[in-house]
Amino acid sequence: MSKTRRAFLLLKTCVAVLLALLAAYVLAAAYPKPMFDYRFSYENYRVWSDRPIPDEIAAVLDDVTRRLRTSSLHDRDTPVEIFFCNEPWRLWLYGRMFSAGMGGVVPVLLTRQVFIRASDIPVNRIHTPTGKPLADAAQRPLSYFIAHEITHSDVARRFGRTVVLRYPEWLLEGYADYVGKGGDFDFEENRALFAAGAAALDRDRSGLYREFHLKVAYLLDKKGWTLEQVFANPPDEEELDARLRPPR
Repeated sequence: MSKTRRAFLLLKTCVAVLLALLAAYVLAAAYPKPMFDYRFSYENYRVWSDRPIPDEIAAVLDDVTRRLRTSSLHDRDTPVEIFFCNEPWRLWLYGRMFSAGMGGVVPVLLTRQVFIRASDIPVNRIHTPTGKPLADAAQRPLSYFIAHEITHSDVARRFGRTVVLRYPEWLLEGYADYVGKGGDFDFEENRALFAAGAAALDRDRSGLYREFHLKVAYLLDKKGWTLEQVFANPPDEEELDARLRPPR
């Protein structure tokens, strides 16, 4: 057999193996339920986990429901599927982002299932990837992260699965933060911090969505826009920045 022929067969074998691995990944990611041994049903929530689910999950979900009342999109009759990924590889695999560093994720291009990182359910708290204290922990318990991700799912259900490609990050993450915090947000305090250039209001420096939340709250609560109006014509972000800063 010639070298060229051997090289071609090797390449063909590698491509076949890669395609098989890709198919296995897609299949596993699309049907996660068999890989989670524990299940809990409560109202419209269906919860799966790779570890036993404490009874305190009901109180956490009650708080999720309270937060979702902030949303004009959420339908309480629509079932919500939530998966707790206590092992980091599960979040990496099922979150479709090839990362285990996020608090939660819902890969809206493919599914509306919510995946949450390892959490201490009885105390309504997620475990951070680094083990360090969570920033803005008082405003971001476990129930915040669940409501935040459900809101992404609701937005995709209303405005299409490709929302992440068609709308600005400040709007998508700002609205999810707006709903997730369930009203626990001091607009004037955060506006003053934004105007002063505080690190907590800078997404790149803080890793938080408070700046984006501020912009969404400004449009919905101060300008009186409906969510439909905001998504129909999202203002330019620089224009919003100028409106939120005091005139010189």
